[in-house]
Amino acid sequence: MTPGLREQVAAFRYSLIAPVVSRQTPQSPGEIGAYLRETSAMEYVIPGSNTQTRVSVRTLERYLALYRRGGYDALMPKVRNDKGNTRLSENVLGRAAQLRRERPERSVEQIILLVEAEGVAQPGTVAASTLARHLRQAGLSRKKLLITPQNKGTFRRFEVEDVHVLWQADFKHALYLPDPEKPNKKKQAILFGILDDYSRLMVHGQFYWDEKMPRMEDSLKKAILRYGIPEQLYVDNGAVFSSHHLKRICGRLGIRLSHSRPYRPAGRGKIERIFRFLDTSFIPEAYEAIESGLIETLEDLNEAFHTWIEGYYHVRKHGSTRVSPKDRAAQSERKPKRVSEEELNEIFYWQEERKVDKAGCVSLQGNRFQVEDELAGRQVQLRYDPYDLSVIQVWCADVRYADATPMDLTRRYDHRVEKEATQREQKVEPGISLFEALKQRQRTHAEGLRFSRDGETR
Repeated sequence: MTPGLREQVAAFRYSLIAPVVSRQTPQSPGEIGAYLRETSAMEYVIPGSNTQTRVSVRTLERYLALYRRGGYDALMPKVRNDKGNTRLSENVLGRAAQLRRERPERSVEQIILLVEAEGVAQPGTVAASTLARHLRQAGLSRKKLLITPQNKGTFRRFEVEDVHVLWQADFKHALYLPDPEKPNKKKQAILFGILDDYSRLMVHGQFYWDEKMPRMEDSLKKAILRYGIPEQLYVDNGAVFSSHHLKRICGRLGIRLSHSRPYRPAGRGKIERIFRFLDTSFIPEAYEAIESGLIETLEDLNEAFHTWIEGYYHVRKHGSTRVSPKDRAAQSERKPKRVSEEELNEIFYWQEERKVDKAGCVSLQGNRFQVEDELAGRQVQLRYDPYDLSVIQVWCADVRYADATPMDLTRRYDHRVEKEATQREQKVEPGISLFEALKQRQRTHAEGLRFSRDGETR
């Protein structure tokens, strides 16, 4: 089993027990037992298994015990020493795909029986797990082919019981700025926002030039450093949010990762609502500031957005809760779990597998690194921060070796922010903008309220 598949299995096992282990408040044995029975009655697509679709209560209890004893790593399957032949001929794969399309309800075992009976494959030469994997990769899993559209129904208003129990997150294509690479052209800035379900705090929001995985990681890391670890992260089914890397991060932090149902985004209504509020409140003001020269770079835009969030949105009475997000969060006595910045950085490290050449070198993002000589010819796992390649951890068979030594490190991090800063020109100061007014109000509150003789604030 490859390290990647082991990670997938661990992430799947964690997803089953996440509602129990991610809870930061005690649960009674009865509540846990009821959840385990309910979970064991459901069917799943289990990584690495072609026939099993359910997990017994006893197995779930074993996963809980493993996690409580050894954390996320304990959920990984043990490494096997035996290796088998996993190749299938094009004739076998083609006929198997045809049989699955003809009748999607056919099991892998039934398909194997048919291809053997037809003489397409010799008896005993097709492994069920291998064929199931190929069918899944071709988009021909039973679950995908047999899925039926859900009927439209009614929705009830949902809200968790306390602050930082549930965070909702999503990207929003927002507005256009001068392209730092081509100043005469415009480029769209994309906002990534994370909203606390209970208080409606925007625990972090930031504009980027794209909506790739590192942007989501950057925002999530900053939110956790400021507010602590939530119990649950609720997102859509986009590629970034469905990645095994995010599942691994949530598993190691003890966060339950959940996704909204396809084509039914109503469950993420709160984050969608603040995005609509941005369209009418923030973005028009931002465009005015862009036209007047007050906002020219992504750094300017993020500074203005932070001012709007802290000086307006967080202190404004929310239409649903009838209290400001800042005040509602302050009313809670809940203290979420926290983790050190050093430990958090390691949890967020990217992981890539490389084969060490005969000279004891590996390549990563266009750079070459030297590793210990004894690793020559072996498969290793590199763990690193994609924005700082000066530290590359080297792991082999779950053992950490000395960090890789850069031989010719030409890329350390994204220089785009520095480039934007050096390209900035002196601005012409027009009339006061909304964001300047908000800054002034924040400064006034920071100095403290002054009272007149009759007791009125002024």
